[in-house]
Amino acid sequence: MPKIIVLYILKQVTKTIFFTFLILFGILFFNESIQFLEKAARGDLYPSLLIPVLFFSLPAILEVSVPISVFLGILISIYNINKTNELSFIYQLGMGQKNLTFITLIPVIFCSFFIFFNSFYFVPQSNEKLSFLSDSQSFSDKFKLMGEGKINTFPDLGGIIYAKEASERGFKDVFANFNTKDSDLILNSKEVLGSSLDEKLNKLTFENGNLIIPSQNGTIDLEFEELFFLFNKKQKLSEKNIEKMPLNLLIQEDKNEDFYTEFLKRLSLSIMLIISSLLAIPLSLRMAKIGRFTMILSGLVIFLTYYGLVQGQKVLIFESSFSSFQVFSISHFIFVTIWLLLFGLEQYRFELGNFMIARNSKKFFIQAFFLTALVFFLLNILYFNF
Repeated sequence: MPKIIVLYILKQVTKTIFFTFLILFGILFFNESIQFLEKAARGDLYPSLLIPVLFFSLPAILEVSVPISVFLGILISIYNINKTNELSFIYQLGMGQKNLTFITLIPVIFCSFFIFFNSFYFVPQSNEKLSFLSDSQSFSDKFKLMGEGKINTFPDLGGIIYAKEASERGFKDVFANFNTKDSDLILNSKEVLGSSLDEKLNKLTFENGNLIIPSQNGTIDLEFEELFFLFNKKQKLSEKNIEKMPLNLLIQEDKNEDFYTEFLKRLSLSIMLIISSLLAIPLSLRMAKIGRFTMILSGLVIFLTYYGLVQGQKVLIFESSFSSFQVFSISHFIFVTIWLLLFGLEQYRFELGNFMIARNSKKFFIQAFFLTALVFFLLNILYFNF
């Protein structure tokens, strides 16, 4: 293969993938930012946590944007090369679709390794951090975000607080209802104050009000000038969540069905990126005459079907009698078969132009199909034996 041709194709593919990634990543990041801003406006997220939450959301955004960018980048770049008749010149030099595939695989393999590490390390750890940030919002933080003239729910405290209006120190004309193990506590207070910034405890101070305690023997009504409520932050027990475990912790778990389901789901993203990228080449060549927009739309439908099948592996396993390896094998084998079929059909188009390419493509197609079937068959045998 002429080096200058290899570098040219590599440059076109890499450049298109990069710019496609910038656009898709920007759209997804903007959408995620809007959602978190809405949560902050509603009082569900403290403003100081907005930037950390966005930062730890990046791995999940990359998990979606990178595979789509690689697929669309290859689809568009091969379409452009074919549309300008540069592909005809490349074929005349003796290079076939197989050579085009090997060149394209260079950036694809790099992106696949990135998705592998992202899925097995970055995404689980970022999900763990997001859970920690969500739990780390103290009651005083939520109190400062409490709105006036509406009922504010505090699930962690098992109660609600209604404040008619805000004051310089807190809120005025307050009604509160807290559920305890023994009974409900109902408070009417002229003013309520939250914890100061230098206090470590979550404290509420009610001033000049009534405390009503309903009971079986009647209702107790107590007047007070100042009443303190201390809410110690609940320390949640660390529960094992296999979805939030990086690879080094995941492989230490029992090798049961849950382990294989989670492991193969993460591995599927890297494999999907490679297979979908291979599929993009003959797909782009076959649909070159239908127009750029229609080609991209058709390609997206195929990719999103594949992506949805990969992401829905857990649902398929739970809703069917198939094992995790069977769902994993079937999901990828379907699209490997589609790629081999399109690859063979596209190669046969050049049969009259280059007989050697056609003869080699037929041999390659048959060998690749049976090799793929053998690999998935052996994977299932290994799973059921071990």
